[in-house]
Amino acid sequence: MARAEITFDGIDVDLGICIEPEIKSSISRAKLYQSGERLVLEIEADDVSDLRAAINSWLRLIKMGVEVNEVLRNE
Repeated sequence: MARAEITFDGIDVDLGICIEPEIKSSISRAKLYQSGERLVLEIEADDVSDLRAAINSWLRLIKMGVEVNEVLRNE
């Protein structure tokens, strides 16, 4: 079993709410916690290659959410 925990600071509170539904459709097992502007993502997978793929997917999803939020703030 491979496991990773990633912490993000300065994340808008709404981002955690927006990406939470993705946990149900994830191939790996993921948990998402948010307290204020700190977002913590825990991922478990059967092996390291599955974990790497899951980390890449989650990072892309979070990056996209941050970028959309920045665009909306600047309107």
